[in-house]
Amino acid sequence: MKYFYSASVMGYGFGRKWHKRYNFPNFPRVTKTLTLNRRIRYPFLVFKYKNSVWNKVSLHNIGFFEWFKRYSSRDLSNITVSIAGTGDEINRMISILDCLDIMGIEINISCPNVFHYNKIINLTNSRHDLYLKIACDTDIYSYNFLDRIKEFRLNSVKMYSGGVSGKIAQEYNWSTIKYLIDQGFDAAGCSCLNFDDVQKLADIGCTNIGIGSTILIDPIFVESLRFSNIYDFGEKALSL
Repeated sequence: MKYFYSASVMGYGFGRKWHKRYNFPNFPRVTKTLTLNRRIRYPFLVFKYKNSVWNKVSLHNIGFFEWFKRYSSRDLSNITVSIAGTGDEINRMISILDCLDIMGIEINISCPNVFHYNKIINLTNSRHDLYLKIACDTDIYSYNFLDRIKEFRLNSVKMYSGGVSGKIAQEYNWSTIKYLIDQGFDAAGCSCLNFDDVQKLADIGCTNIGIGSTILIDPIFVESLRFSNIYDFGEKALSL
């Protein structure tokens, strides 16, 4: 099984200060979702309840150009950049990202704040792998570029005026993952809380699992994954 850190877990790609307290494995990371211009929303509104996490869904971010200015000169070889916006904005960011040696581009169409951005009709070509981040109720066949998507990834489940992940999200997201795989697509596992969940996702057909809210629910479990991952990027610092 392969693993990666889902969007925002490692901030803009280089970790969060509290990560220094743990010996987290250096999996590939997906950045916090970026919009073309800066958006001021809810900077951090998260509540953990048992094996689940609720967060206020938003697109609070520094903006694509500010991210590019801060981080484009760093080693981005194990980083996928997550982006959201209108069709024109998405295409503009993809075109600029093609000058960087990144791992891929994740197109986030699942945030409630971008519901009116759906139907990206003329997706520009890219030399990078493209990933599509969806909600469990997304109609994927309303998009005409599915043949260019390497893998689908699931977002938190819309609930209680926000999004829930972890145990509560398993029923919704895992059924969508099974549907996608049955349809012949690749889909990353999510909402994985222990090695039993890893096995269940493997049985569904996943070969890749995104680590998201699990890092808040059980960071020790995330530490233990360093012994079961095929990636090896060495011991690059996770701290900012």
